[in-house]
Amino acid sequence: MERSIDIGNQWCASFQADGSKFATGNHRGTVKIWDTDTGKDIGTFEGHSRPIRSLAFSPDGRKITAGSEGGTIRVWDTEMGRDLFGAMEGHTGTVYGLAFSPDGTRLASGSWDSIVRLWDGVGKSKVLEGHTRAVNCVAFSNAYVISGADDQTIRVWDAISGDLVRVLRGHTDLVCCVAFSPDFKLVASGSEDHTARLWDVSSGEVLAIYDVGDWVVSIAVSFDGKQVVTGSYWGKVHVWSADVLFRDL
Repeated sequence: MERSIDIGNQWCASFQADGSKFATGNHRGTVKIWDTDTGKDIGTFEGHSRPIRSLAFSPDGRKITAGSEGGTIRVWDTEMGRDLFGAMEGHTGTVYGLAFSPDGTRLASGSWDSIVRLWDGVGKSKVLEGHTRAVNCVAFSNAYVISGADDQTIRVWDAISGDLVRVLRGHTDLVCCVAFSPDFKLVASGSEDHTARLWDVSSGEVLAIYDVGDWVVSIAVSFDGKQVVTGSYWGKVHVWSADVLFRDL
């Protein structure tokens, strides 16, 4: 362990893209931003009345969004501390997944209500229906929104129209996490079926399968696209070479 920061009981966390700050959300519905180097609290955002279950920074770090157990979403300007749209309503269950578009103007959300919502720049949403169980995670590229759900599928949606492009099938248990590669050509996914998978977004082909041996609850692709990191339910983190993943297919 490099170091630790005692910040109390927090339910979710998100790093700003440049790594200089991170945010946490707690059971009281409060979001805090912390300086990574000093561990100091540098911002507090309030408005939610239920526990925070998802957080995401915009790519430029100027906005942060939080989803709550009450189904509401809020977006704040991190520099001014201003709540941009108030409570964004529409979901009828816990918001488990949030992701900004690469330009930071739009937002995707996924919820226990099995719905994906695509939010515009003024806080209005479009409903993306197709999942049959809770949506646990979302990711956003220039062309697509990706969502993973308890129905064991990953769905690829057109980022502009919201139309369903394809369904990625292969996991045999609920999909916990998804992440794009930096070039947005590949998607990594993790599941309670104890595997991580690498998919070609344009074709829907499975390029690699890795047997993690535990529920995969978090996943990320490195900035250079050469490594995939998986975090498991029982606390193990694995760092895989993309080459290793391809060889294990």
